[in-house]
Amino acid sequence: MNNRQNDEMEIDLAELFFVLLHRLPVLLAATVAGVVVAGIISFCLLTPMYTSTAKIYILTNQSTMVSLSDLQVGSSLAGDYEELIKSRPVVEGVAKNLELTENYEQLLDCIDTINTDNTRIIQITATYPDPVIAKNIANEFVKVSTKQISEIMHIDEPTVAEEAIAADHQSSPNNMKNLAIGGILGLLLAAAVIIMRYILDDTIRTQDDVERYLSMNTLAMIPLEGGTDNHEKKSKRKFCGIRKG
Repeated sequence: MNNRQNDEMEIDLAELFFVLLHRLPVLLAATVAGVVVAGIISFCLLTPMYTSTAKIYILTNQSTMVSLSDLQVGSSLAGDYEELIKSRPVVEGVAKNLELTENYEQLLDCIDTINTDNTRIIQITATYPDPVIAKNIANEFVKVSTKQISEIMHIDEPTVAEEAIAADHQSSPNNMKNLAIGGILGLLLAAAVIIMRYILDDTIRTQDDVERYLSMNTLAMIPLEGGTDNHEKKSKRKFCGIRKG
């Protein structure tokens, strides 16, 4: 019984493969359509964004290795720096100095701070539609935040490890990646529709379908309509049969 079920499953998978193969032009057309739609969205509707990164070093002239010898203490200090960099006085100070129209929340969404593991360097990354403005935002955050940190923590201003530069290429959207995703989604959607139509279609078309689904032997095939097309002749026949004993 198990072998019979396995055989039937193999036949169904084989039939499904040939159904998809027969619809290959449809699958290719859906893939191309997905690529075109993704290209329109990626190239025409999404705004290109540029990213610039500046870096500051946590230790100052007044810092001692004794107070920061424990790595956990250093990590906590880096967390304090990151919070101060994103504080409202710093963000609003950057917006005022650069005469930006973004409010506090909008400008805060444009930046990101990263403390690389096992280092005392904090990266301030700015993302903006204009590469020059992105560079200016990152550098201005370094300038304003180091001053703010110095005043609040009563230490020398942290050292600027690296200034941001204008990006030559956009960081997002990734057009090639979007095109690939669009093509794959178009292909999968078309394949899903074809498979569902195949699974839900219970029409009996051939002699094999009569024997498989009705468990009947075919005695004769009577054409319902005349015609010159062989495919139409095959699809317009009436089957007469007897049930297997």
